[in-house]
Amino acid sequence: MSRYVEPSSVNGRVVVRDVTVVDPLDGRRTPGQDVVVEGGRISSVAATGAPASGAHVVEGRGRFVVPAYMDMHLHALNTPKHVDGTYALMLANGVVGFRQMSGNRALLKSRSLGTLPQPTGAPALKATAGDLLTPLNASTTDGAVRAVREQRRDGADFVKAGMTTRETFLAALKEANRLGIRLGGHLPADLDPREAARGGVWSIEHLGPGVTVFAAASSKEGEVRATNAARKLPPIPKVRIPGADKLAMKLIKGMVTNPATGTSETEAHAYKLADGSYDQQKAEELAALFVEHTTWQCPTLIRVHTQQFGDSPAHTQDPRRRYMASEELRTWDKSSKKFSRLPDVTRDALHNHWAAQLRMTKTFADAGVPMVAGTDACGAAGIIPGFALHDEFDHLAEAGLDPLTILRMTTTEAARFLGEEGEFGQIAAGMPADLVLLDEDPLEGHTALRRIAGVMRDGSWWSRAELDAVLERVAAKPGAH
Repeated sequence: MSRYVEPSSVNGRVVVRDVTVVDPLDGRRTPGQDVVVEGGRISSVAATGAPASGAHVVEGRGRFVVPAYMDMHLHALNTPKHVDGTYALMLANGVVGFRQMSGNRALLKSRSLGTLPQPTGAPALKATAGDLLTPLNASTTDGAVRAVREQRRDGADFVKAGMTTRETFLAALKEANRLGIRLGGHLPADLDPREAARGGVWSIEHLGPGVTVFAAASSKEGEVRATNAARKLPPIPKVRIPGADKLAMKLIKGMVTNPATGTSETEAHAYKLADGSYDQQKAEELAALFVEHTTWQCPTLIRVHTQQFGDSPAHTQDPRRRYMASEELRTWDKSSKKFSRLPDVTRDALHNHWAAQLRMTKTFADAGVPMVAGTDACGAAGIIPGFALHDEFDHLAEAGLDPLTILRMTTTEAARFLGEEGEFGQIAAGMPADLVLLDEDPLEGHTALRRIAGVMRDGSWWSRAELDAVLERVAAKPGAH
């Protein structure tokens, strides 16, 4: 039972009546449809008829129904004591599934035993990694290979590279390919993204991060790479001891909250150099390579914005902070103060890099590079779970992506990304009964995706009024445990 979400009184047989069904695959709008739900699945989608006997009817006339949203970069399970609040905020914003980007052996075991928290209205855990690859478990190529083998054995769906070098990253990638487990995450500063793509990396997060991908689109690539030295990592013990994973996460927590606070003048120069020598032809060639090798991108623009504008009032004075636990806000505020003390030249380089990130995102979208939407919520400063996915939609639109592309990135492309194409992400018979009813046409503008009239999760229906009540309960006791 959730501490925030009351069980829906509407389940069983539900009909969303006389609604316009939007198909993200081809962008079709089909008006005048009845969407019938039974047993947690859509049983039929057909022309509107007489009200169904014994069913709860949701009025859909003048409204639009879309598949519910997926967040493909999240850390919800990193803080189990706050997970109820995270899940409640996700439900209220139409988010019904996620990819957990950092796990551990205990989480994997709990999932296999079916003992993970699953409160009312909780989103589906679609995939999870085990421990991040860091100097703790992947300081050598042998260690990286061993870590991949252990995660494969423990049931991880993929392996995430967090802090690696070119050598350890490629060793892990080779072993992951051999074992048939996907590997994605952060590209190390000394790795050419083209090498990662040709090597079969599954996904690249945060457009790199850093300048790594942008170096490949620079007319001064060699100079950018020479300047882009690997960042010095915090001291992490390399001896494997009980509880070492928790110790490692504690040691790097400050960096995780906002990595930009550790930006050196050398790194700032690399940003400035890469942005000033941008070569559109090279960017398009890189995009074509990503298409050829199906190298997925999860841009998490909301994450890079909160990093590079770490003390902006848009984040430090966000009224939605009322939904966050006080200890989390203290961590965020400490990080924003640290960001404000960066040299002006560094802050300027970070601010100016935003335009380059938007341009690269548009270049990738235009080329057909496969992309999914994610936020990096839960631990990252300034990112409010659930709401952040709509912030991501805003930034994708700012980059120039059209509404249909944005809708696909959080629905059908998420299914394809996870190897579950045709298993979710559409409003069709046989699909899971996870949907969002909208007051506006999502193909006319991406902001319609936040104009939510109601959410159905696993066949249970929450109206707008009920979702607002969920939000108020979270605000009243954020992080309650």
